[in-house]
Amino acid sequence: ITGPVERMGLEVDPALVERINADISEEPGALPLVQYALTEVFDRRSGRILSVSAYEKIGGVTGALARRADEVYNALPDSAKDAARQIMLRLLTLGEGKEDTRRRAPLSELVAVVPDPATRQTTLDAFTQARLLTFDQDQSTREPVVEVAHEALIREWGLLRGWLDDSRADVRQQRQLAVAALEWSDSRRDDSYLLSGTRLSQFEEWAAVTDLMLTPLE
Repeated sequence: ITGPVERMGLEVDPALVERINADISEEPGALPLVQYALTEVFDRRSGRILSVSAYEKIGGVTGALARRADEVYNALPDSAKDAARQIMLRLLTLGEGKEDTRRRAPLSELVAVVPDPATRQTTLDAFTQARLLTFDQDQSTREPVVEVAHEALIREWGLLRGWLDDSRADVRQQRQLAVAALEWSDSRRDDSYLLSGTRLSQFEEWAAVTDLMLTPLE
């Protein structure tokens, strides 16, 4: 906590160190959360001191993520708010009895579900600049990928939890469809890999009513 701050010629209120240590004692993977919280406190510092009052304003270690995500989402134009939902739901792996976790999605997949370039870029830029999403490159394909920067965001951001609670069955169906579509594509689009019969009917009925955007391959 203190080392990075001191290297910048600033000071940390000792009470803030105690408070952060107490808040993270039960948190798994706490270091990224501390890093994020300190960055937010740094942005709200008074003079040269990082204070408890600034820390409380951001909602503490875990509250900082959720509060910041709400700020970013609420500042989006209306046209980008559904794009944010579509993107975020693609960046989750369903826990199925365990905690939901983050998922690395190819940028091309997000392009497919938010086809308007301006809306997509506005949404991705807003969450990336707030350090809530990160870009990387897939080691095997060299394709750009996007993921949630901190897994705690999935637990702590109430709006995201609400989206997932409302759409969990849809997300499960979409993931099953995505697997089937990829198998068909990888088989050089062999007809024997296509959905048929009852399974095809189930997916057709679901696709007609879901509000999740599907990729052209799906």
